[in-house]
Amino acid sequence: MARKGSLEKSKITEAAVELLHETGLADLSTRRLAAKLGVSSPTLYWHVKDKAELLDLVAEAICADVFEIDRTLSWRDQLASGLRQFRALLLSHRDAATLLRERPPTGPHRLGHLETTARILLDAGFSEADTAGISRLLTAHVLASVETLPARKPDEGFLERLAAYPHVSRLGPAFANQSSEDLFELGVEVILDGLEARLRRRR
Repeated sequence: MARKGSLEKSKITEAAVELLHETGLADLSTRRLAAKLGVSSPTLYWHVKDKAELLDLVAEAICADVFEIDRTLSWRDQLASGLRQFRALLLSHRDAATLLRERPPTGPHRLGHLETTARILLDAGFSEADTAGISRLLTAHVLASVETLPARKPDEGFLERLAAYPHVSRLGPAFANQSSEDLFELGVEVILDGLEARLRRRR
């Protein structure tokens, strides 16, 4: 069994991220992490005091990659690039969206991502108040885009009932053919169009 002094934060972090992928967020715990590392729970508590700290550690780890944003692009294209990179990051880690929704950004990696978004928006000419709200709106859109809804098979008679709603019926093929990525990209376009219109009105 590993001694207290033999545990390094990087080793703990790596094991915690692996455990997230193995068990999912609901079953991620300091007890399971201690078992995975081959140490006792009291030994682990020297480095990670509770589950909240464990979750923050994992959240920081999965956000460690710095987004590559080309500053020569327009503010719209910079934001779109960052949003796509953020979504790709979330899709690469199990339950990442739920984790980031539950834990506020307090570490350097997550705050660094927020700093990038704030810089783009402020440089574009948005006010501090708008930038704060828009940053949260953009984050919410990305988090929602990676949530997977359980597939539901229409019950018998659904199509017959739908016939009473002609406008909704017209949307049937579109509903069937839109992927989660399609919806994400549509949301990005609509949000950025709205932001651009807002910016024009303020000038």
